[in-house]
Amino acid sequence: MSIILIGQSGTKRKDYFLKAAEELGIEVGFCEIGSYPANVEKDTIVKLDPPQYKDSDISNLNMLVRGYTDYLEDIGANKKLTFLNSPESIMATLDKRKCKEVLIKNGIPVTPLIDEVFPHIDALRRYIRENKTCNLFIKPRYGSGAAGIIAYRYNLRTGAEIVYTSIDKAEGRFVNTKKIRKIDRTETIEDMVNFILSKHCIVEKWIPKPKYNNLCYDIRVVWQFGKIEFMVARCSGFPITNLHLNNNALDINLLNLPQTVICRIEELCKDALACFKGLNCAGIDILLKGRNLEPVIIEMNAQGDLIYRDIYNENRIYKNQLIRMVNYGEFKQGNTDESLRRYY
Repeated sequence: MSIILIGQSGTKRKDYFLKAAEELGIEVGFCEIGSYPANVEKDTIVKLDPPQYKDSDISNLNMLVRGYTDYLEDIGANKKLTFLNSPESIMATLDKRKCKEVLIKNGIPVTPLIDEVFPHIDALRRYIRENKTCNLFIKPRYGSGAAGIIAYRYNLRTGAEIVYTSIDKAEGRFVNTKKIRKIDRTETIEDMVNFILSKHCIVEKWIPKPKYNNLCYDIRVVWQFGKIEFMVARCSGFPITNLHLNNNALDINLLNLPQTVICRIEELCKDALACFKGLNCAGIDILLKGRNLEPVIIEMNAQGDLIYRDIYNENRIYKNQLIRMVNYGEFKQGNTDESLRRYY
């Protein structure tokens, strides 16, 4: 039995996974995304990392994701390989619409998906006026890291609009940046929203997030092998909380969440992962809704396991993945714990 990481050189994901392996005395091979491991043994266990795209042009996002999913389909056909997370489960969560539809079908509470296609912003405005739903999130169907996401507000009385986004326009192209901007100029908003609506996208109702010290927050949960491995609150003065956008990571304990809320988060994550065959580890973004702090899922990411607060300290997320992978033989020999399943 051998372990292989398929990832990208020069990334913290690779560096800290291999650092964890070195500290544990576990030998791990490495293969670049797009390549295929050579001379693999039967029952080789593979961890698949996501690509880190250097292209910030949002119009290229679908093409880049399609290239990666084609690769996942190809490598998933190799029956000698066992996967920490199956290529199929990774693809299912990469597709935000498909992921949310699976969760809804299984009765998992999520931020509400608007099941309607908007060809342009005027159709969106008309929906808002007819349904009095003034606050929305518009998201590309594929991608991560807040790429192309727009938080949109419409004033029913005046028709005024405000958006928050990390999108900017440079040399006639819409690009992803690492800075959240507030935009209230109608022409700019129309141009930007029409662009995102012209791509594969989803529209969701904007549910208010709770606040800590006047910052809104949600929670990134890393769930693996049947339990919460790590939680961090993502705090921001804006409605978009992704940590790489200069937002603040907060120790979850500072929120003083009731134990009943923690238990509901655990049940929610457990039920969500059970919806996806071959998914053992995931980053799950949780919104705590209303006065009762009822947890609902914003998004799931089968490769959302990179948490800086962890890798710079215990690095336990990666270490526990490696321990499970190296002990795969115990499961293969008939252990009823199904925390590492064979992907077919």
